[in-house]
Amino acid sequence: MDKKVKAIVTRAVPYRESDMVLTLVSLEEGRLTASARGCLKPRAKLRYAAEPMNFGEYMLAGKGDRYIVTDCVQYDSFSPVTADIDKYYAACMILELLTKLSPESQPGIFLGAVKELKAMAYEGKDARSAACDFLLSALREGGNGLDFSVCADCGCILEGDAAFSDSDGIVCPHCAPWDAIRVDAASRAFIAGENRDVPEAIKIRAVMLLSDFLYRTQGVRPDSSYFKEQE
Repeated sequence: MDKKVKAIVTRAVPYRESDMVLTLVSLEEGRLTASARGCLKPRAKLRYAAEPMNFGEYMLAGKGDRYIVTDCVQYDSFSPVTADIDKYYAACMILELLTKLSPESQPGIFLGAVKELKAMAYEGKDARSAACDFLLSALREGGNGLDFSVCADCGCILEGDAAFSDSDGIVCPHCAPWDAIRVDAASRAFIAGENRDVPEAIKIRAVMLLSDFLYRTQGVRPDSSYFKEQE
């Protein structure tokens, strides 16, 4: 059965001499696998459609879990992202998590990924802020949204250090259980969007803390190589 989906290429693997096997995450159906036949040939019509990070309307032919890309209307390639190494790694992290979190349709996570890729490509948003905000949207869509204004347990105003609690969200140090993820004041302020003008080390730590909390609550996290590149 032929179908038309709005999708992003999150992974592309060469197959045979001139084909690519694509992992697509679509707005309508979540994760799909499709072959882009002949796309590695020098004058291939759909070469662009097999590029990771390509966002477009894909026409697919096939049935079950086997599809072939027959056409693609490109919406965006987010090409400025690839010119900045930090933004490129952040984009890779976003695409990886989008793939892991979207076996079925997850419109909020899909649109969150598009939003952050656009912000990095065209709005001057820095890589760490984009990664942080995508992780926050993934947590929110998974039912683990965070309210940074008050402690989820006692209701006190959060101003300094805090902690991520698996069961309650973000809590003050006094209410934090023994196994909570401790969040220093600077990282909390960065994650909450109160202060994004902080040293890179704090930004990286904040993203790692959010990643740990995503793993605790939803069982997925970015590949460790993303963080190795940040060290």
